Amino acid sequence: MSDEFPVEAPRSFEEFSACEELQEHLDPPVPEVVPAWILWELVQAGAVLVVCFDGLGIAREPLGLALALRRGSALRVVLYGVRRDLPQYGEVLGAIVAGISGQARDKEVTEILWPFDPLDARWAELFLEVLGAEARRYELRRDHSGEIRYLRALASLPVGKGPVPKRWKAAALKGFFPVNTTRLVPGKLREPTSWNLHLTTPHLVLEIPGQGMASLPASLADPWRGAWEALEAYLDKGYALVGLYRQGDRAFLVLERKYPDR
Repeated sequence: MSDEFPVEAPRSFEEFSACEELQEHLDPPVPEVVPAWILWELVQAGAVLVVCFDGLGIAREPLGLALALRRGSALRVVLYGVRRDLPQYGEVLGAIVAGISGQARDKEVTEILWPFDPLDARWAELFLEVLGAEARRYELRRDHSGEIRYLRALASLPVGKGPVPKRWKAAALKGFFPVNTTRLVPGKLREPTSWNLHLTTPHLVLEIPGQGMASLPASLADPWRGAWEALEAYLDKGYALVGLYRQGDRAFLVLERKYPDR
């Protein structure tokens, strides 16, 4: 454990309360703040809560956290993030990932599932490239009209093993079929113009906003949400998210066929 950024469970209810307040400032943002007393109850019931603090003293403050629940042989992270204004963002996030990984080994689980928005290139790059994970599963929410309003891929990090081999990096990218086409629009942004949901080749690429959805005006964010429909279709066909490829200011998810249609 680092003395500069120690990672451990809260020691007091005051620290649980500080974790409640921290959620207002997290990146990625949380959909709903989990109250301190619920965090405390979850930990008493066996949930894993690791918090990165700014030191070892009595008056320490939380800088980031991760909350995970056991699901069979996996730990499913349900809440995580780091203070969005923190200069040492990457160091704190790395400490949190290491903290959850240590808890997973202690609990003898085989994988850690981290949810992330696959349309956010930063998080896709972190999980698929930096941490070497793959995402074969997803969770989504639809509105009353049937439109997807929320889709999160579940990055799978094996416990006690190295990164998953990236076979796609040995292949020729020019042979990867594009799921979508885009065009340049004012502001040096891109807009999707078509989607192909009927491909069956071993490798595909799906372009996503290079700077993330948060940087887009509403007029562009809505068309880009069609990528969620495309991801649902291909993950259901047996593809997995295995990497992120950048070309200048453009970003492409790499999909690899893992097994026949489910």
